[in-house]
Amino acid sequence: MNSSAPSAAERFSRALLMVPELRDVEAVIRATFNSDVIPMREIPEYLLSLGGKRIRPALTLLCARALGAQTISPMLLDIAAGIELIHMATLMHDDIIDQSPVRRHMPSPYKRYGTPLTLLSGDFLLTRAFGLCAKLDDRVIQETEQACIELVEGEALETPLHTQQHSVETSITIAERKTASLFRLAAFCAAHLTGASAEVIRDMSAFGQSLGVAFQMIDDILDVTSDEQTLGKRPGLDIAERKPSIVNMLWLKSGSSEAQRLLTPPGGTDDPDYVERSLATLKDSDVINEAKLLASSYAERARTSLQTATQHNPATNEQFVMSLQAVIEFALERLR
Repeated sequence: MNSSAPSAAERFSRALLMVPELRDVEAVIRATFNSDVIPMREIPEYLLSLGGKRIRPALTLLCARALGAQTISPMLLDIAAGIELIHMATLMHDDIIDQSPVRRHMPSPYKRYGTPLTLLSGDFLLTRAFGLCAKLDDRVIQETEQACIELVEGEALETPLHTQQHSVETSITIAERKTASLFRLAAFCAAHLTGASAEVIRDMSAFGQSLGVAFQMIDDILDVTSDEQTLGKRPGLDIAERKPSIVNMLWLKSGSSEAQRLLTPPGGTDDPDYVERSLATLKDSDVINEAKLLASSYAERARTSLQTATQHNPATNEQFVMSLQAVIEFALERLR
């Protein structure tokens, strides 16, 4: 192997450079913050300033170019911005639900501005997102509505393990709805707005769906295997909060007596070291290896769907197909 070959992270960064229109998407996003009520401007701007990979709008633009778009149209800019606004709104709402004090090493909007204003800011962004989507055709509006419904359903399904029985299958369903819905929407809109055939739209949507599930599973794994510096938050939160993450569900399925504690409410003083001990137990375990295999299988499904879609599209741009493959490889490299 050539040691000088670029890493998947480097190839991912280069892929983002191939869509400089991401700056235009960010400009559209910032324009939607316009309000004469200061917190409605200030809180979204604060969240945006915390950074992030902008993976969902990047996917929209990369998929469009991979399918042969010569330029990025205003419609693509609007839907890419709208999808990111929806994602930002869910981050605000997630922090409230989880009472999370930190996001990307900084105080979360919920911690900095309080519950009422953060909740209202999330609602504000959702409304702005639908204002952008409403400019587009009925199919985009319908798919956006469906993705948002699935997203909310996924959040509602993600009840703590001590309040409701879950399984590996329900964990996958939560990932499909909570995370993959917006990935699928990004790929669908790119294909639809570039005039792709029904078959290509179907396969590109499947690509986004599988990639989104892989990303969520990888996040679940990193919550156990990574550190606070990398995560931007304390590791082990899924264990502490008794979430039905893929790691927690596989751990329970393994029959481990230690895992059974996940079925009891968090808190109390009887075992204050449970999270730390669980992290040490799980890091190099068969449970993590099984979770990695499952995440990799969804990444491979994404690769197959992408290949099928682009093979059957007459205007395919192979350079941008390679950039989408770099996104898949970047996701998998995070596991190593």
